[in-house]
Order: sequence, then C-alpha cells, then structure tokens
Amino acid sequence: MAMQMYSIMNDFGPLPAFCDTYGSNSSPSSSQPESPSTSDDYDVENGQQTGFCGQVSTKPVSPVVMKKRRLAANARERRRMQNLNKAFDRLRHVLPSLGNDRQLSKYETLQMAQTYINALYDLLR
Repeated sequence: MAMQMYSIMNDFGPLPAFCDTYGSNSSPSSSQPESPSTSDDYDVENGQQTGFCGQVSTKPVSPVVMKKRRLAANARERRRMQNLNKAFDRLRHVLPSLGNDRQLSKYETLQMAQTYINALYDLLR
C-alpha cells in the first residue's frame, strides 16, 4: 500500500499539503528500495537522492552508482525511441503512399494519417 501511494505521488509530482500533514519519508525503510526507482527520486545535477516529499537525503551517492543510473536511463530512453520509431514505420506502411521515393518524416506521417482518417470518416457518412 505504501509503495502504491509512493508511485502515485511521484506520477503527479510533490504535494506540499500531503508532506506537511504526514511528514517526510526521506530515511529508507524496509518497504522502500535503497536506490531510487524513478527520476523524481534523484537530483541529477547535485547527485543527491531525494525522499518522499522532495527532501534531500544526507547519504552521498557514489560516482559508480550515478554512472549506472545514467547508463540505465540512457538504455530506457534508447528503447523508448526505438519503439516509437517502429510504431511510425508501422503507421507508414498502412497509409496510402504518394509514390515518393523518400520516407515521410514523423510530422508528415502524422499529417497524412490525420488526412487519411478524415477521408475514411467522410466515406462512412
């Protein structure tokens, strides 16, 4: 239950009223992991771990841990962009082509998809 609330709170940002009422949870407990699981838990600029309500922990983070976190974040972002590009490729294959020899840009693909959907909608009316 505490981890669910922790996850929900990180999704919506800090809530000062909640933090003032229930206090901070900056010291690690047995129900929370030692290392932060989201970017909201970590201040990259200062290399410091933040607690539940955004207070900075006094425990320093080693450069090795910082590097591992950065590499993991880079891998997640690379995977996310690969999935996005694959989705655009799939969308390009279902859109009618104009006979161009070049691939449509992402913006052009979205414009073409919008036009195509509107044309199909008009056909159904």
